[in-house]
Amino acid sequence: MNNRITPYVQVLVPLLLQVAFFQYATLFQGWWYIGFHLLGLLLIPLQRAAGWVLIISAVIGILVDFATFEGGLFMSSALFMGLFIPLINRILAPREGYEITDSPTIASMGIRWFVARTWLLIALHHLWMFTWEASRWDLVWVAWGKALVSATLTTVLFVLVMLLTQSRRKQR
Repeated sequence: MNNRITPYVQVLVPLLLQVAFFQYATLFQGWWYIGFHLLGLLLIPLQRAAGWVLIISAVIGILVDFATFEGGLFMSSALFMGLFIPLINRILAPREGYEITDSPTIASMGIRWFVARTWLLIALHHLWMFTWEASRWDLVWVAWGKALVSATLTTVLFVLVMLLTQSRRKQR
């Protein structure tokens, strides 16, 4: 596929899958929320400026909110996650820094880097979303437990999806 089109496809396909199939999918009595649109946010190129990451996060969140009639919950959660993407990228950067050809995939950065980054960002997203969704202090501990379990299961799902869909290139 054309290298100029690939980043857009990687963001749009998970968004379309979320809206078409997974918009109301919660498994194990709410302990696993499949936020497939988050994979699109995780695959935003590493060199993308922080302002663009926030704009893309807001647009994806608005589109999911519009499809699910949530009233801003997904947009605020996506923006919260988008705020931390550049910071987590900087923290997890290799000693020599990112190369221009690096992408946030298992094939490019390795499975340990991908799992660490994915789990951290999804955990932040889910903690924010589940806390606002609980909306009561006595439910926050359960919400945080659900957020962390859901982040772990979603990370496993995303690793499986990436292993099945990405071609093997170099390992760092």
